[in-house]
Amino acid sequence: MITFETQKGKFVKHCPCTPDAVPCGYYNINLHTGCPYRCSYCILQAYLETPAPVFFTNIEDMETELLEISRTQKYLRIGTGELSDSLALDPQTNYSHKILSIFEKFPQIVFEFKTKSTHVEQVLSYEKTLKNIVISWSLNPREVIEREELLTPDLRSRLAAVEKAQRHGYKIGIHFDPIVIFDGWKAAYLGLIEEIAKVIDPSPIAWWSLGALRFPYALREHIFKHRDSRLFEGELVKGFDGKYRYFKPLRLELFHYMKENIRALISPDVPLYLCMEDKEVWEEVFPGIPPDEESVNKYLYESVLEPGENL
Repeated sequence: MITFETQKGKFVKHCPCTPDAVPCGYYNINLHTGCPYRCSYCILQAYLETPAPVFFTNIEDMETELLEISRTQKYLRIGTGELSDSLALDPQTNYSHKILSIFEKFPQIVFEFKTKSTHVEQVLSYEKTLKNIVISWSLNPREVIEREELLTPDLRSRLAAVEKAQRHGYKIGIHFDPIVIFDGWKAAYLGLIEEIAKVIDPSPIAWWSLGALRFPYALREHIFKHRDSRLFEGELVKGFDGKYRYFKPLRLELFHYMKENIRALISPDVPLYLCMEDKEVWEEVFPGIPPDEESVNKYLYESVLEPGENL
């Protein structure tokens, strides 16, 4: 059951990048919390007291915050996908239209809907296709979706939604996060990239993130509740930020593997980036991108809006 409340704190917050990782300059809007999906790796299990969705109604306060922050941030990228799925409950709430009506007033801010759902109808029914809007999907191989991403739409349905959104003229984002190591992971992720290549046009790709499985110790007990989960098949160690991660050589192997196949099968120009990785890994995987917040953020922002395009 969805409840509607007043947001008593701040709406707009800098993405809480893990300590000593290279930040990408992203901001979150806490416009709603809670998620109808039950992914085994979801940090919300340890973060929220209840998964019941809450939507905040004082949207005018959010607009005021956006106005303030837009005066100081030149390349502002922002989204609603931290404490909830951006579109999973949109058929019930139609909050996407509220968001679009606000960001139509801020053409210089890039906004991202981040989802595992197929609910793009409301976004596509908006009276304009806004250049500063990105619709992104979190994708994994079928094996991972069926075992770890409970209650979510299957891969074929998500890819159909991706195809529909790009045909409508929207920029598309892809998130391989978390990338999970299991027996046969290379063949599974290669198959996933091949399936994406069949439906996606490279030109509208705003960005494509790569993030290896990671989680704080507090999440372990929640993962164990998912009896069919295979998240612990890959050998995990306590990483540079205190979270459990794959060994760095394994992470480097999987990032290089994803990069090489995405560039070979999709396009060599796909704007790829790493999520929650340290400077050393960045320099090894993407030596052409300076591993600092300003450079990464500008690189991703300009993959959506060229300089002067938002004027």
